[in-house]
Amino acid sequence: MSAPLAPLTHDDPQHLGDFRLLARLGSGGMGTVYLARSAAGRTVALKTAHAKIAADATFRTRFRLEADAARVIGDRYGARVFAADALAATPWLATEYVIGPQLDGAVGLAGPLPEPCVRALGADLARALGQLHGSDVVHRDLKPSNVMVTAAGPKVIDFGIARALGDERLTRTGAAAGTPAFMSPEQAGGLEHTPAGDVFALAGVLVFAACGHGPFGGGQAADLLYRVRYAEPDLSGVPAALAPLLARCLSKDPAQRPTTAELADLLAPGGGPFADGLPQPVLADIARRAAAVWQEPPLRLPAPRGAPDTVVADDPGMSRRRLFAVSGAAAGAVALAAGGGLWAWLGSRGDDGAGGADAGQPALQPPPDALWKADLAQPLVGSAPLPVNDLLVMATGTTTSGIFQQDGRHLRDVQGFTQVWRVATDGKVLYAVRKPDAADKALAVVPLSLENGTEQAPLVRLPAYDGTNALNQILGVAGDTVFLYAGAAGSGQWSVVAASLKTGRELWRQPAAAPTEEQVQLGRPTPIGVKAVRGGLLLWQHAETSGALRMSVHDAGSGAERWNVSVEAPGATPGRPATDDDCVYIGAKKVHALRLTDGEKVWSFGANRDAGEVGAQRRYGMTTVRDGVVYAVEGTRGIVAISTLVGTLQWTDILPEGAKPNRDIAPVVTPSHVYSMDATGLRAVRIRTQAPVWHYRTSAYAVTPDPDGKRLYLREEKKLIALPLP
Repeated sequence: MSAPLAPLTHDDPQHLGDFRLLARLGSGGMGTVYLARSAAGRTVALKTAHAKIAADATFRTRFRLEADAARVIGDRYGARVFAADALAATPWLATEYVIGPQLDGAVGLAGPLPEPCVRALGADLARALGQLHGSDVVHRDLKPSNVMVTAAGPKVIDFGIARALGDERLTRTGAAAGTPAFMSPEQAGGLEHTPAGDVFALAGVLVFAACGHGPFGGGQAADLLYRVRYAEPDLSGVPAALAPLLARCLSKDPAQRPTTAELADLLAPGGGPFADGLPQPVLADIARRAAAVWQEPPLRLPAPRGAPDTVVADDPGMSRRRLFAVSGAAAGAVALAAGGGLWAWLGSRGDDGAGGADAGQPALQPPPDALWKADLAQPLVGSAPLPVNDLLVMATGTTTSGIFQQDGRHLRDVQGFTQVWRVATDGKVLYAVRKPDAADKALAVVPLSLENGTEQAPLVRLPAYDGTNALNQILGVAGDTVFLYAGAAGSGQWSVVAASLKTGRELWRQPAAAPTEEQVQLGRPTPIGVKAVRGGLLLWQHAETSGALRMSVHDAGSGAERWNVSVEAPGATPGRPATDDDCVYIGAKKVHALRLTDGEKVWSFGANRDAGEVGAQRRYGMTTVRDGVVYAVEGTRGIVAISTLVGTLQWTDILPEGAKPNRDIAPVVTPSHVYSMDATGLRAVRIRTQAPVWHYRTSAYAVTPDPDGKRLYLREEKKLIALPLP
């Protein structure tokens, strides 16, 4: 699980008002939210507006009204306001740092909330809205992402479009301001939004909390607005005792909806502490966030390599940033103060050196010596090593082999398991799809013992599937669940199947595209995969003909699809797409960040950039994410490092002229280095200086870090190599 704090970028301010910025909490189209601390030690969430938006006088009025609305709701149901300056060059608002996830994040983390928790949540939110309405203010944009879940109860945030009742000055006539999925019918029609509209939105939020989806589904804004105004709400999954009340709140007629006071009484006439009803994963997340506040903040990210350093004045009288383009000897002093720029400048002055660098490239150090090299007999191309306890396990085309991680010694082979797609591990046990059995044709999953080279008794046996089909796959293991891609017995239907390793029974299945005729003839598996992510299961499958990569997230317990999206992504299918707590990151024509909760595109990187001569292949390669940065190969140029928060470029690594990077192998990233493959070998780049360090000549087609972070394993056609990591 990633840390809740992300590093400041090179051009973030040092201070705003009396607050020193420590880290980023999030960023979006309107502005950035920072974790900050006052001189007296008060920790706050400091919200700012982007410069282009701040130039709009109407926006500044909205920003001031947002601070006023936050003060109205108070610190019981909202975030306490400490200070604000709507007239500053960068408008800012400092509020209480609310310790907890947003409601959509909480549901993504733990699944739909239990009924008592939904009732307590709804009662508190109704009272919060009632407090607003008592001051003649309506929220107008209540949605799951605007509700923070804390141990003491929910808090309502983001009053960016809240306004006084009857005040139309900041709303265009006929305009629908808000979020379509949680709008009221009258708001969707551009009419006056009254307190009853906030009650409608609150009901939608509670439907989401109770069953993981909104009352009017998803999709395009126009479709949502139509359904909000004319369709009946989808209350499937809502507890039976709650459904009639929420249906009344979702009435198209505002007069039929209860008041906030009535709703609070009907939802929760009384109860224990709010935290008692929260699922354990949410409580653990709250504790993690609380601990992170007092940890050492992450280091500020350096300026992109080759870009002028940006120095942000600490003088509170300064109203804007000053940019210094530095060169020559002056560059050294300023870049050193900026943290790391001097070392990149010094590192760029070397002559040709070890590793074969071109003229103008930094001198390279000799690459590290291999710890060991293990010969492989008749290997199967495409099989990366799987770490299992202290072993590395690989399908070699004729057998499955075990090698000791420490010294590369060969342990034993398990005969009869030759294809990489028929073995998987949870890191402790090696599992496989059972060899076809003439006597028992059911699909079965067996543990493989490398101690004696045999398969054990089946843990899962599924007679509904044809166990003799060589294209059945074991996709992965998460906890006590194994995931399979399997063909049904007696039909052409293929499915992704979840089965319990404890009971041996099928848990759920989801239809999937069958292998193509060419795949059947060649005995080649369908490119498909699964990965456990926060709040569910990520499933991806590459279409052989169109090149589209279809991604979807499913409920881990039922398999129900929460969302799906297709991205045009020619080239190899990702073996394991990069994810963090919030997004999945895909390299294709651009680098896309898709939100795990709903599949919406958070940002895209790469528009109008020169990626070199890529032809019809993907412009951006497989991605890796670490410490708030996404790494990918950009065309024929080299590595790009991109902020996970806003999708902006952090730095680039430019390859020597004529080098051919491999975009189908994801970079390996450690705290200090990025490792990527090109046509002649493995390239190491130091993150602090963004400078290449060494180049190891190898024909490896798979690069795998070991779990303890001490080695890299390079899989060549007939050899496995272990390199030490610094």
